[in-house]
Amino acid sequence: MIFVVSFILIVCTIYEYITLNRYKKLNEKNKSFLAAISHDLKSPAHAQINMLNLLLNGNFGKLNPEQYEMIKLTCTSSKYMSKLVGNILTNYEYDAKVLKLHKTEFDLCSLIKKVCNENKYLADEQKQNIIFIPEMKKCTIYGDELQIERVISNLLSNAIKYGFKNSPIIITLNETDKEIHFSITNKCNPISRRDLKKIFNKFTKNKDSNINSTGLGLYIARKIINMHNGKIYAHSDSDGNCTFKFSLKSEKSRIGQKSG
Repeated sequence: MIFVVSFILIVCTIYEYITLNRYKKLNEKNKSFLAAISHDLKSPAHAQINMLNLLLNGNFGKLNPEQYEMIKLTCTSSKYMSKLVGNILTNYEYDAKVLKLHKTEFDLCSLIKKVCNENKYLADEQKQNIIFIPEMKKCTIYGDELQIERVISNLLSNAIKYGFKNSPIIITLNETDKEIHFSITNKCNPISRRDLKKIFNKFTKNKDSNINSTGLGLYIARKIINMHNGKIYAHSDSDGNCTFKFSLKSEKSRIGQKSG
């Protein structure tokens, strides 16, 4: 009897091992496939955007108003696709633990202005006004510029997407001796405390909205800020003011640590 039980346990253990092994291999294949597809989509998306921008800038001749609007809409769609692919690829890299930060010194003010200009077309469609209020002309930080750009872009596109039409989107930036604080505020439907607790979770979507979303943007933003040893959080007032903030160690703090 003991022999039979032991034999059954051994068989079950072997079966469980084989099943888990198969699942791991299948999961790795799926991740590799997703990464390959995402990577292959990035290059043509960027090429399309560059070409469309050349057309919009009149490099191949002046466009009539109708042509300009059609190309602008196509460019908007291409930028959305590029951002979507970027989020999927970053999500894969983080989950697969292959995402590495490439840190350099860069000006955060210039980066924010760049992201604002790139997302202006989305705000214009909603008749929203993006207002950037920095407390300094230049803000040097040490981090992965591409990933921080992805965070700001995700937060801004999210504010535009869920913000009311004809409302302002206000971005502020200030610095202390130890930290840099970024915030973005829009006017939208209030977010409950319960939803705020899980708003940075993976695949979280606004149930009260009909807006299509992958539910990855805020999740990726949190992961990137965490990798920079920063903090990110959200706040929603009953009057509809919704604010997303993140803080990072300032360059002054880093230099102080080096000299100490």
